[in-house]
Amino acid sequence: MLLRFCLLLFLIPHILNANPIPKTATAIRTPVPPIMDGQLDEHVWLLSEPLTDFHQYDPVFAASASQQTEVRILYDDRALYIGARLYDSDPNSILTQLGNRDDGLNADLFGIQFDTYYNGLDAYVFEVYASGVQCDSRRSDDTFNAVWESAVAFDQKGWTLEMRIPWSALRFPANEKQIWGLQLHRSIRRHREMLQWALVPKGTSNTLAYWGELHGLSNIEPPLRLSFTPFVSSMVEHYPYNIPGASNYSSTYSGGMDLKYGINKSFTLDMTLMPDFSTVASDHEIKNLTAFETVYDENRGFFNEGVDLFHKGDIFYSRRIGRKPQLYNTVHNELLEGEFIHRNPDRAQLLNATKVSGRNSSNLGIGIFNAMTANTYAIAEDSLGRQRQVLTEPFTNYSILVLDQGLSFNSSAYLINTNVTRSNKFDNENVTAAGVTYYEKRNTYKFDASGKLSQIYNKNIQNGDKKPNAVDIGYRYDLGFAKVKGQWQYNFWFNAMNDRYNINGLGLNHTNDEINSGGKASYNIYDPFWRLLNFSTTIVFDNLSRMSTGKNTGRFASWRASATTRKHLSIWGGVTQSLKRSYDYYEPRVKDRFYITPLYTWANFGFSSDYRRAFALDGGIEIGTNEEKYFTKSITIRPIFRFSDKFTMDHVLRLSDQDNDRGYVSRDNNQVFFGNRDIRTLENTLSSRYMFRNNLSLSLWLRHYWIRGEYDNYYDLQTDGRLVLNPEYIIDHDFNFNTFNIDLLFNWEFAPGSNLSVVYKNAIMHEETYPVYNFFDNFGNTLDSPQLNSLTVKFLYYLDYQMLKRRG
Repeated sequence: MLLRFCLLLFLIPHILNANPIPKTATAIRTPVPPIMDGQLDEHVWLLSEPLTDFHQYDPVFAASASQQTEVRILYDDRALYIGARLYDSDPNSILTQLGNRDDGLNADLFGIQFDTYYNGLDAYVFEVYASGVQCDSRRSDDTFNAVWESAVAFDQKGWTLEMRIPWSALRFPANEKQIWGLQLHRSIRRHREMLQWALVPKGTSNTLAYWGELHGLSNIEPPLRLSFTPFVSSMVEHYPYNIPGASNYSSTYSGGMDLKYGINKSFTLDMTLMPDFSTVASDHEIKNLTAFETVYDENRGFFNEGVDLFHKGDIFYSRRIGRKPQLYNTVHNELLEGEFIHRNPDRAQLLNATKVSGRNSSNLGIGIFNAMTANTYAIAEDSLGRQRQVLTEPFTNYSILVLDQGLSFNSSAYLINTNVTRSNKFDNENVTAAGVTYYEKRNTYKFDASGKLSQIYNKNIQNGDKKPNAVDIGYRYDLGFAKVKGQWQYNFWFNAMNDRYNINGLGLNHTNDEINSGGKASYNIYDPFWRLLNFSTTIVFDNLSRMSTGKNTGRFASWRASATTRKHLSIWGGVTQSLKRSYDYYEPRVKDRFYITPLYTWANFGFSSDYRRAFALDGGIEIGTNEEKYFTKSITIRPIFRFSDKFTMDHVLRLSDQDNDRGYVSRDNNQVFFGNRDIRTLENTLSSRYMFRNNLSLSLWLRHYWIRGEYDNYYDLQTDGRLVLNPEYIIDHDFNFNTFNIDLLFNWEFAPGSNLSVVYKNAIMHEETYPVYNFFDNFGNTLDSPQLNSLTVKFLYYLDYQMLKRRG
């Protein structure tokens, strides 16, 4: 008896820590592939037992599904095949909005997810809307796009779909028998009902740990994975340079190719040669009054897709590649007497980029990345038409090597190194980072630790405290502990970096010489109660200080909350309060100088209405103040119109006022001047799309950004961080800045992976040294300013080796 009792005491912790036994599914090898027509009428589908037993994730967790679902999985040496019967008691109510690939639509949806390495670290997601629109992604990469097939059909029982996912779209270990993590989900949009096959507990950060298992895949011999995507493009531009003897028109023609090669089942090589990014979306240009560079989204497909491994350690910012040349703004200093700038490219030319990535059967992820940009020159010209080149960016090679080892319980450890090598007398840079993320067995607690080392090899410094060939060595380390599951969750962190930490060659860091420690705790209600579907509230405390001086650079506390009502109105808000005056070492723009910032209070409130309706409305307000009469308010309104399943329109209006904002305006050697300013900002963004059919669309993006600033006082910044009024400062820094952009895109996906796109772009950037108060006067002045107009036609064709082989 005593022995049994002791054995029970020994087993109880293991029983409590054990995860539930996962659901299982079996894929069946099919002798004949089904025809992709959306109809499940081929007899081969009967070889597979249907997967049923779906339950609600939302709105009522674990409740029975309102509609029945059946899913079958087949495979052969070419592809996976998924067939789904999605029953619906009212087929006429199924929502079927059309849209572009990967759009979030107001339509019913079915999706399947594969954790092909069954390590809880990543997964492939393939989804199909009832309107036939495809969506695909990876858990670690929302921009992942693969070439696969799908079709939907409707009948009196609901709707059906078929999916064909070729092995070329997946990477998996080279094992004879495969076991994958599997999740199936379905959205019944009119009820805002989300169903799951393997129900994941709410309040867990690592959802993959609760998925089911897919068995039956064995002896897969996929065909050669090789595809080419050649393209040709032509662009005509007009800009009113109005230079005598020179045309305001210019034209370019280009061609290149993307290549994808499956080295084996696990690793893939991607390469782009002479890429053309003229059709990517325009940036949201702003006037930057801060001490930090503007950070823009990456819109280039090659640098978005399949780069999850390269973001380990957070030391890779892909916009560095093909960046604005480092000496772009200094060309005028190099002009000789009588010369003017004839041409000054704002982007370095990308010659090629290559990446190899994958994960082997030992769960080791390996990534290799390399890209090259050419010498970039501005062209100076004199009155006689003689031209010469001025180097603004040297030939540069960018490389990354990363190793990521998956560990037990969905944990992992990584090592990554980035390198930037430049020609001429431009600095070289190398950054190394390593880290580990550890989950305990129940995936309730998580521990993080990482370290980073930056090395800048100075080749061009002739004075000061640095010499040519000197090396600046910087470091950073991070520690974190968190509870990531359950209603109560919390997180504690500590990180530090010295004053020479700099990863900006291929990464991004705005600050250094800093110690940051803090914590947050949140309470979440996931099940419906009272008039709410869910509720969450969080408190945060954060403390920052200067490592070298110990001075406080930021200390604040904040509270925020969010909820969704039973009518699907989402609301959120919060308050932030600084707890101590801080030392700002960046706004003065001079090393070791600082500005003492006053105490401040900031609050916000926002809402988002039910997107199922033909008209939806989002909005919010932000207000803030400090102890020196600064006051800011911002209002955002976003009406969303769905005129039909084919035609949608989305408008964002943002108004912002800042009174008595104090910031840097100029300097004279070590003397720093600040100004007191009132700032008014208006931003209008209109997005509209008309879908002729799923693969044929016309979309419009229009944005006008207007900011004006007026100064009434100027100050000298003292060495103790105080501001002293300077009535003798006479330089006027008032400004009136506008940008206006139009992107009009016609896109036709005439075959899987193949596109014809026609893009018209209009871009205006205009700045005046005096404020304009009337909107129509300002808008008229903007439209009368010099503007860049371009028209681009790009033809891209996807060629798969197996397809060519069959045709041959």
